[in-house]
Amino acid sequence: MRTQATRLLGLALTVLFLVLAFQRVDLGGFLDELKSVNYVWLLPSAVCTLLGYALRTVRWRVILSGAARAPLSTLFPVLIMGFATNNLLPGRLGEFWRAYLLGRKRGVRKTFALASVVVERVFDGLTLILLLTVVSSAISLPGWGRQIELLAAAIFAIATLAVIVLLALPSVVLLPLRALVGHFHSGVAVWVEERFEAFVDGLGPLRHGRVLFAATALSIGVWLLEFSSYISLSRGLNLGLPSSVELPGLGLALVTINLGIMVPSGPGYVGTQEFFGTAALGVVGANAQAALALVVVSHVIQYVVVTGLGLIFFAREQLSPRDLRPVLAEAGRAP
Repeated sequence: MRTQATRLLGLALTVLFLVLAFQRVDLGGFLDELKSVNYVWLLPSAVCTLLGYALRTVRWRVILSGAARAPLSTLFPVLIMGFATNNLLPGRLGEFWRAYLLGRKRGVRKTFALASVVVERVFDGLTLILLLTVVSSAISLPGWGRQIELLAAAIFAIATLAVIVLLALPSVVLLPLRALVGHFHSGVAVWVEERFEAFVDGLGPLRHGRVLFAATALSIGVWLLEFSSYISLSRGLNLGLPSSVELPGLGLALVTINLGIMVPSGPGYVGTQEFFGTAALGVVGANAQAALALVVVSHVIQYVVVTGLGLIFFAREQLSPRDLRPVLAEAGRAP
């Protein structure tokens, strides 16, 4: 029942954001823009996208350590399958897929592996805030842009503080957690405590300065490649922007889209990506039809590259994203 309600909510939000995105454009003009796109630029855009995921894999390996550390040839398919699952199913279930698959392949606790995914998200958020700060120095953000900047900064500052507390003083969280779950069955308390300790262990590599430095540098590289994908694609159409604001405008679109898709929606972020991307490009005065064409084509590239590779890897593992429910049940029982 809850799953059905989640799907209906995601579908409703997808439709809402699509309507809002297409309200801003002339449909005929948008179709004309799609026809006039120089699709030669899809190739470098797709290459930048793929390289970005390869660099994400290198960063994930840096964040992992000990028994969970794995060769890139193992981590890359797992990472792609996770992102493909996010494209195919609602609720960002791909993060759990990644933790489960890595745990199964390396024989480590899934909670330990999940901690590394959480760390990735914190690095992504902080890097996006840094990029938004750079963009805001080049163009004047509207009121909602400043609100997004402040809200995102607050969310990821809290997440960063939580990671620091878990690393430095885990007992600050463990003691009240133990007192809370102690009221339940003793087996439940032991189960929760074991997973808490595994999660904290998964954060352990962040105690090393070289890991922090490498993960930060790689995070910047990941988002520069993502930015390059947008820039490459923009060469194939005319946004109608002066050169002085085109790059900041594309940077604003990149940040706004990736912070905006934190909003719950249907699989693949359909609708949310189009709405937030065109809203950001509208701030700098981009042609509405061309802006939507850019966002749609970029979305299609990302979806086809990631989902296509993901399905190939799923087939190789003889798995399907729809197998996630029993997988989660198994992960909950496993140590």
